[in-house]
Amino acid sequence: MNNTGGSTKSSQGNPKIQSFLEALRNSQGKTFENGNLDPKENPFAQFQQKKEAEKRRAELFFQARQQEWNKVFSSKEKQTTQKIQEIREQLKALANQVKTLNTNLSKAVDAPVVEAGVYHESFLTHIQKMIRLFSFKVQEANSWLEMYNSRSAKKGFYQGMAKKGGTSFTQANERAVATSVG
Repeated sequence: MNNTGGSTKSSQGNPKIQSFLEALRNSQGKTFENGNLDPKENPFAQFQQKKEAEKRRAELFFQARQQEWNKVFSSKEKQTTQKIQEIREQLKALANQVKTLNTNLSKAVDAPVVEAGVYHESFLTHIQKMIRLFSFKVQEANSWLEMYNSRSAKKGFYQGMAKKGGTSFTQANERAVATSVG
């Protein structure tokens, strides 16, 4: 048997290979003045165009998705900023109320008692209990605020030194030991 003849027989018998070879021959013969193939008659050019169109669609989809995420993120950021501003205004109002409480308390304590009675005693005892409870909360808030402010100051110091010293400051062995957990 002849080995070379068998391979041509098998390729001639397969219609898929034949149609591919015919399409390839036809596409090589059809060129325009500029040397490009006609994309309407060339199946390879059509495939390439479809592939590029799909790539463009994917890029547009990802751009639209990125814009959507940016809108959502900026919306959440705006909401957070607005919430922080509202809380600050409420804290300022509370600080003013505490000042008013201080002046009213001074007036109540300094007011002369004409006839001492159970009413005056229970009134002042009630105020004393309320001020003690309030005092515990104020001390707790003050200690928390002092700790927050000291941490903020340390963070600012670290940021400044990191900018000034660069990686020689942030990657130093002493910093690794000082900032390690445990």
